[in-house]
This record gives sequence, structure tokens and C-alpha cells, in this order.
Amino acid sequence: MNTRRMIALAAAASAAAGVLLVPAAPASATATYCRDHLKSINGTDPNGHWPPYSSTYTTSYCNDINVKVNQQTEVETCFAPSSGGYYCNGFRTLYANTWGLAATDVRDGTNFWLIFGSTSVQGVAAY
Repeated sequence: MNTRRMIALAAAASAAAGVLLVPAAPASATATYCRDHLKSINGTDPNGHWPPYSSTYTTSYCNDINVKVNQQTEVETCFAPSSGGYYCNGFRTLYANTWGLAATDVRDGTNFWLIFGSTSVQGVAAY
């Protein structure tokens, strides 16, 4: 019996038995899991950089760099590839007490830092 026929028969048997096949984790569950690993943002250096005077690395917990801050401000994400140099993605608006995206579809282990439009910004980041 070929593989397609076996899959079709298995699907038919599952449907007949009342078994519902659903994806393992809906998108909302993925976002929740990502936000289970928050990093505090308690201000920046004098140039608006977070982490202050440093950088950090993305993790496998999140596909994006998510930020929730206490005030409306702008954020720019800068990346430092292992090949050298750096580049930034341009400023994006963040709204107070609302999750916003600083960068999307970022590879795990990417070296980055954020530049905020305010040095007094506080909140959390998930990446």
C-alpha cells in the first residue's frame, strides 16, 4: 500500500472515530511563551541605547523583538553581524503600555541593541 493511501486511510479512520487533529501550538500560545522570558528595561544610557553601553542576543523563545514600555516613544533596532559592522532597521513607534515590535523575523543568536527616543523609558522586552 502506498504512503498517500495509508495517510488517507488514517485520516478517514480518525474522522470516523471523532478524533480532531489540531496544530500543536496556536500563534497566541507562541506569543505567550515568548513573553514568559521578559527582560527589564530600566532606562538607557545617555544615547538612548538598551541595554546600556552593551548589546544582547536574541533567543529561541521569540521570533521577533517585542517591547512594552511606559511611554510613547520611538525605537530602532541595531544589529551587529558576526561579519563585522552594524546596521539598524529604522525607527518604529511604540505606544505606552502596549506591546510593539522593534524587529520581526530575527534569527536566534543575533547580536542587537535598541535605541529609544527617550532615555527615561522603562518596561520589558521579549526576544
